[in-house]
Amino acid sequence: MNCPYCGHQNFAGADFCESCAQDLTALDKPMGQSMFETTIMESPLPRFRPRPPVLVSPETTIAETVVELCGHRVGCVLVGSEEKVEGIFSERDVLLRVAHRYEEVASEPVSAFMTPDPEHLEMSTPIAYALNRMFVGDFRHLPVTEEGRLVGVISLRDVLGFLSDWYPDLIPAESVQ
Repeated sequence: MNCPYCGHQNFAGADFCESCAQDLTALDKPMGQSMFETTIMESPLPRFRPRPPVLVSPETTIAETVVELCGHRVGCVLVGSEEKVEGIFSERDVLLRVAHRYEEVASEPVSAFMTPDPEHLEMSTPIAYALNRMFVGDFRHLPVTEEGRLVGVISLRDVLGFLSDWYPDLIPAESVQ
């Protein structure tokens, strides 16, 4: 990349010009190669229409939590309150941490099996960043906040729904619901 200040040829991705030490970070903004890429890079999370969160207290039993998951037809519950999310408990937790000994742990608190301090994203976060966080962190669900207050959850289902809007021939919308 050529420095716009002095013309020096720098390596692509350099933060500062090797010749004049000017900041080059603003010049290295990735650009979408297609309308779809531009959309996911610039559109914030409301495009996913995050679902309202299902909240349980840390003392809620595993049995009660499984009833909440099934009753609300969701893949996760958040543990805590809108002001402070202490953890997340998902269908994957049921399968990997609880199912093989359900009778034994059904009356134990969900806090003993939840993933503590889940990562969350602000509503203004670009979709591309959210997709990256879900992939890198191996998350199927991410809490969404607005000005620090919990407002929803995005899931892999939301991602598939979004993709089905762009590529209806590949993913029929009725298979995502």
